[in-house]
Amino acid sequence: MQAAALGALAPLAACAPPISLNATFLQLWLSHLDLTRAQWRQRFAVYRRLGCREVFLQWAGLEGGRPDDWMAPQPMLEAIFDEADRNGLGVHVGLPYDQRWWNMLAAPDDAALAAYLDHTRERGVAYMRAAAWPRRRNFRGWYVPYELEQYNWARPERQALLAPWLGAFTQASLASCHRVPSVSTYHSRLGGNGSLMQLWSRILDEVRIHPMIQDGVGVAGLANYRALEPLHDMLLKRRAAFDLVMELFEELPSGSTDGTTFKARSADFSRVRQQWDVARGYGAKRIVAFAVDPWVIGDTPEARALMAAWMAARA
Repeated sequence: MQAAALGALAPLAACAPPISLNATFLQLWLSHLDLTRAQWRQRFAVYRRLGCREVFLQWAGLEGGRPDDWMAPQPMLEAIFDEADRNGLGVHVGLPYDQRWWNMLAAPDDAALAAYLDHTRERGVAYMRAAAWPRRRNFRGWYVPYELEQYNWARPERQALLAPWLGAFTQASLASCHRVPSVSTYHSRLGGNGSLMQLWSRILDEVRIHPMIQDGVGVAGLANYRALEPLHDMLLKRRAAFDLVMELFEELPSGSTDGTTFKARSADFSRVRQQWDVARGYGAKRIVAFAVDPWVIGDTPEARALMAAWMAARA
């Protein structure tokens, strides 16, 4: 997002908007290396103005042997923590993300998947053990940056691999900061006999971990809440804490059928308002945006329209 887009927000009052988000995700890309401390400060001030009190860093870096692999340098993360703290925001840190995830899930070789899970577990646990971020006063916990859905995890054999993998992250997280880590989940539109409710029932029987339910509205529309009902009802029944992730984008046709190309634009405010009407009575611990940047404060006509409507609605 360009500085002009952020600067346009300066006259806005600091009161909370009617759609009260608790947090937002922030995906770090190489372009964020160009931001100065002043720009980070301004960005977090906007998050705060929109109602956010926490930020989930999607990942601390990308790895897996691809040309676009990179790790966020320590000065950049220090600037994020400093400027988030200056604006009263807590920070959840996502572990390094191995970009081979979806390719490994698509392959039928469970032995190869098990080896991949071992590698990502060792890498993630080592990062948690070595990182100094839990000593920061506004550190709020760890995020496991891998999305779980019912299609690729339908078979019991795969679920048997999943629970100990997640459990290792939980054990390391509790040791480093006495907090249970978070992980995202969503309902896949792909066919199959998998059940998201059954998957999570088994996970929570074996592992202490905090699910973040993606509402899926950006891809599947508002009707996706119906697909989430069995999972939602199960979590409420067992009194399990969870977050709801509101998608603030609208996916556009990409011409790709393999999911490798993603095109989207900011959602219109009327749809976001309908999501909020569901979210505020959903029973979630937090309502988390995906994501304020770039879908609300981005430098596009759609983002500017969403921001303007959002702010006008509180008047």
